[in-house]
Amino acid sequence: ILREGFLNLERMIQDLSLKTAIPAHQIFALWNKSHARSSSTVNHWNAYSSYFKDNLKNELARLGGKAPEIHGTPSATVRRNCYELFKAEFPDNWQKILELHEQSAMLLGIPQTVAMRGQEFQKFGTKISGL
Repeated sequence: ILREGFLNLERMIQDLSLKTAIPAHQIFALWNKSHARSSSTVNHWNAYSSYFKDNLKNELARLGGKAPEIHGTPSATVRRNCYELFKAEFPDNWQKILELHEQSAMLLGIPQTVAMRGQEFQKFGTKISGL
């Protein structure tokens, strides 16, 4: 019974993938996130690297007067120092902030109808307001 159910699930995911032009693994990840399931652990350092890149000026400002003059990509040491300060500033929420940032980046890359975007925005807004 389980084997048949898993095959049906796989077919449904493939069908959704074809209809929406979203890769199957991304559909699976979105489904898990939207149903409060976790299929894998988030690498928060990698998530912070993306957050850091998207918020470079603000993250470098965390270093205050210790911020080096940066030309090009900041070093891993600079990023690590900013990461530690980020975690200290948000001791209870830093992981959730990074996970939501990662999810928002993923949602921005998916082709969606206006209605789908509206629904996802409402869900995402509810999660953010819970911080």
